[in-house]
Amino acid sequence: MSTELTPPNRRILVVDDNRAIHDDFRKILCPQVDGARALAEAKALLFGAKTEAAPRSCFQIDSAYQGQEGLALVQQSLKKNEPYAMAFVDVRMPPGWDGIETIARIWEEYPDLQVVVCTAYSDYSLEEILKRLGQSDRLVILKKPFDNIEVLQLAYALTEKWQLLQEAKAKTDELERRVSERTDELRIANEKLVTEMLHRAQVEESLRQSQKMEAVGQLAGGIAHDFNNLLTIIRGYTCCLLEDENLNPDAHESLQQVDGAAQRAANLTRQLLTFSRKQVMQPENLDLNEVIEQVAKMLDRVLGEDIAVEIVAAQGLPGVHADRAMIEQIILNLAVNARDAMPKGGRLLIHTAALELTEEEIRGHAKARAGRFACLSVTDSGCGMASEILPHLFEPFFTTKEVGKGTGLGLATVYGIVQQHKGWIEVESEPGHGATFRIFLPAHLHPAKAPAPTALAPKASGGSETILLVEDEPILRALMRTVLQHYGYRVYTASSGVEALKVWAEHAFEIELLVTDMVMPGGLSGRELAKQLQADKPGLNVIYSSGYSLELLSPESGLQEGFNFLPKPYTPEKLATVVRQCLERGHHSAPVVASIG
Repeated sequence: MSTELTPPNRRILVVDDNRAIHDDFRKILCPQVDGARALAEAKALLFGAKTEAAPRSCFQIDSAYQGQEGLALVQQSLKKNEPYAMAFVDVRMPPGWDGIETIARIWEEYPDLQVVVCTAYSDYSLEEILKRLGQSDRLVILKKPFDNIEVLQLAYALTEKWQLLQEAKAKTDELERRVSERTDELRIANEKLVTEMLHRAQVEESLRQSQKMEAVGQLAGGIAHDFNNLLTIIRGYTCCLLEDENLNPDAHESLQQVDGAAQRAANLTRQLLTFSRKQVMQPENLDLNEVIEQVAKMLDRVLGEDIAVEIVAAQGLPGVHADRAMIEQIILNLAVNARDAMPKGGRLLIHTAALELTEEEIRGHAKARAGRFACLSVTDSGCGMASEILPHLFEPFFTTKEVGKGTGLGLATVYGIVQQHKGWIEVESEPGHGATFRIFLPAHLHPAKAPAPTALAPKASGGSETILLVEDEPILRALMRTVLQHYGYRVYTASSGVEALKVWAEHAFEIELLVTDMVMPGGLSGRELAKQLQADKPGLNVIYSSGYSLELLSPESGLQEGFNFLPKPYTPEKLATVVRQCLERGHHSAPVVASIG
């Protein structure tokens, strides 16, 4: 009920079965000119106000002659939004409700009504009235016969009290409204803060995971570099022994097993280098759909007949600038991972999509960024993974498979390739509901090129030129020297850049090729050594060899696509082939560069 009334409210209800009483109240409360002065004097006596001429009529009186009739008038006034401020209620009103019951019923409808109980000495005692109605600050008892001035004082005081009560309630309602609004504002702000804190926690967790993967990648790269040196030695000497025509068949077969094991080990180190982003890329403009189409031709053999492969290629998919072999490896690794999650068969969906991501859409993804992307999704219907496994999926050697069933490098390799292509990967999975891997690769504006035909590897041949060989690993240095001498070359060796400068000082005029490791002790790297020697002899050709090298990947290196690469580990024949190709180019200013393998 609204209480916005034009003050003051002087509406009074009189409930009494005696009509003469009603006339008395009207004479007292609705005086004519001759009674106005009495009201003014009453106000002055009660509130200390100055005596002024009073209005012709101060109060509006409505009459009810039984309790039920009084309640009906109260209800009607409330519906019209014209409530009474107070009521004079007689105690005795036979044959209906008495005054006490009437007051109780009215207060049920309108508790704010100020009430004066009119009672004679023979009626209820004060204790009995309060016992029936309860203690109330809205109740005043007026003993009969009553004085006119007393009635005026009560009427004026209680209507003013009603008015103050309504103003207080209005202010309380306004205060509650403001408190409610402020509470809502605080609730919304708190929800926003909780969301932002959750988002920040997600970003921090993603950052910690990224830093962890970066640290593991550095470790993996270092291990792979050292292993590549060892594998080069193993494969080199094995290949040399296999060329011995007098080797008995059993020994020949054993050496082939050694060489095969070394090749498999080399594949593992290559995956480690890919994870650590130290594998040299040969990017080109690719159509992702075309790459998937080519890989799909071998998926049936890889996955088996009990896994159905479905490919959904998006129309208008933007091209990507990527290494074809690495993208193929992503698809194969994810397909094999899906196969292992579906031992009883299932469904594999490979899907592509073109996406335009906004800043809002990438919130909570530390690696994600806004822009246009080609998305590759691989979804399986396999066993799925628990949430506690997901943060460790891309860590090297982490696997949920049985011992001997996996290396734990498949997904680590995928992670490294995606990072090297400046993209990111997202995973969704639940136990029993399969898994979805989404690869996001930056879109490239230039059209994709058709895949180039595979060229046949040239047959290794030798020569008689002089070569300066610089390698800090003694066994590997000895192997490389033996191989080059076998192919007819004259070889000078050095174990460091500093030692190489001494050899150069004596034989610079006859050396036509420098074959050097990139990372060496003594404070002089392979690149710095080559720079000094080429400054002295501009026509000198250079081959760099290294398990990995960040310098080769840096923009300051000045390297360009189209160079010959010699990754570690390599075979003696591969070493001889690259050396011959380099020397036959003649005196070029640009070096032939070994791959970071």
